[in-house]
Amino acid sequence: MTPLRAIVVDDEPLARADLTAELRTLGVDVAAECADGFAAVDAILRERPDILLLDVAMPELDGFGVLERLEPEEVPPAVIFVTAYDAHALRAFGVHALDYLLKPVPTERLTEAITRAERRVAEAAAHRAALDASVGESALHGAPPSAELYLTQLLIRERGATLIVPVRELEWIEADSYYVRLHTGNGSRPRLLRERMSVLEARLDPAQFLRTHRSAIVRTSSVRAIRPVTRYEHRIVLASGAEAPLSRERRPRLEALLATTAPRR
Repeated sequence: MTPLRAIVVDDEPLARADLTAELRTLGVDVAAECADGFAAVDAILRERPDILLLDVAMPELDGFGVLERLEPEEVPPAVIFVTAYDAHALRAFGVHALDYLLKPVPTERLTEAITRAERRVAEAAAHRAALDASVGESALHGAPPSAELYLTQLLIRERGATLIVPVRELEWIEADSYYVRLHTGNGSRPRLLRERMSVLEARLDPAQFLRTHRSAIVRTSSVRAIRPVTRYEHRIVLASGAEAPLSRERRPRLEALLATTAPRR
């Protein structure tokens, strides 16, 4: 069995070295050690690890900032926060962290976390395989990426059939591993499209759509309310009653757009 590959991120050299040594005794391959968040982003994109062991409090770019800079499909399957503070636990699980370990980390707790990570990595691999088998190849319909035109419809190839989803019917778009989930808000079930969020974000009219979270793009004219969930996270209530995530960093942009832009459909 191929060993799990991990990246350790901590601005304290001793803590970083101790955690790396513990991981290696558990059979984990430590692909990189990073002392700051910016180095961590570069290492994640370069190494594509299975596990990310991430400190919260770091200068310039903290652990949550690291995840915010990544596309959903770039986030490792198992994210484990390792920190000296318990105050960030709720926020950590809000970004789907697998575990939250407090320093100094007992060997038993680390072993338990790695065992859970093994299951998460296996489940993620199985999920990707199932999506590849059931969804098939999908394609964007419209001008090539270099053109100045925005998308008007999306083509989805599903079980031998080709489905057309007009962009004007989209209410919001949700990241789902290597795919995006298209929500139309008309009562029909969401459709899976194999595409990156960043590609769709660049091809949709910015006067109508806004990236509100690393895992969400919303039609601004469908926004009906913004409600707080925690100090750091909010939810957007849409016209259909569905809710989409809104990060603290992106909230001012959404509010400014809502205040200055007339609704468009």
